[in-house]
Amino acid sequence: MAPPLIYWNLVDASHVPEGNAWLSEEELQQLQSFRFEKRRKDWLLGRWTAKRLIQSIFSNENDLSIDQISIKNESSGAPYAMIKGERIKASLSISHRENLASTAFGTDPDISIGIDLEEIESKSRGFIEDYFTIPESEYVFALPPEQQALAASLLWSGREAIVKALQIGLRVDTRQIALNLPPLTLSDDWQPIEILQCPAEGLNRKLFWRKLNHSVVTFAIKHNQQENDFPSTGIQQIL
Repeated sequence: MAPPLIYWNLVDASHVPEGNAWLSEEELQQLQSFRFEKRRKDWLLGRWTAKRLIQSIFSNENDLSIDQISIKNESSGAPYAMIKGERIKASLSISHRENLASTAFGTDPDISIGIDLEEIESKSRGFIEDYFTIPESEYVFALPPEQQALAASLLWSGREAIVKALQIGLRVDTRQIALNLPPLTLSDDWQPIEILQCPAEGLNRKLFWRKLNHSVVTFAIKHNQQENDFPSTGIQQIL
């Protein structure tokens, strides 16, 4: 059986349209609850990115306008999508950083996904020691200076993606997650990261990464069927 497909996209803030005509009524109400302009802009960028991806996926099935798509959140904070008032049985994940946002969408109900977008930047020694395992910290400090920022950003982004896929947020000690980074060679393809340790909710887990300009994107997948595998070829970008 062919593996299920998971779709993702990347959108720059300059593509978010002026005005709010593309928002659903529920989203308009939520937008009005935000006090700070940066929070509003980040939220709008994430919503636009998610709705554009979903519209692209479902556009062949019906005439779907973007305001007929609504993005809501579980009590845990995990997003989900509704089309014309009906909830879509799928996994949705949103990430934004600075002026970029990325969304991942998988239609297999047995799969839970998490995507994270992280700018490549240096982390302080205290941050690394507080949030990473001892072997991970030693690995980062042993790298040449020019590679330390990439490794630290990748270790943090991978954690963010995993807790999104598990839908537990950062309520766990991040040192409960342990990753074994591969050689930091750059590629246009998704590269796997070995998960050495993860909270019990993980079961069958996969983690992939790729570099995009000055950022890294990590993609975590949790499959509810222990025996099922998921190759990186199942991740497809929609432009």
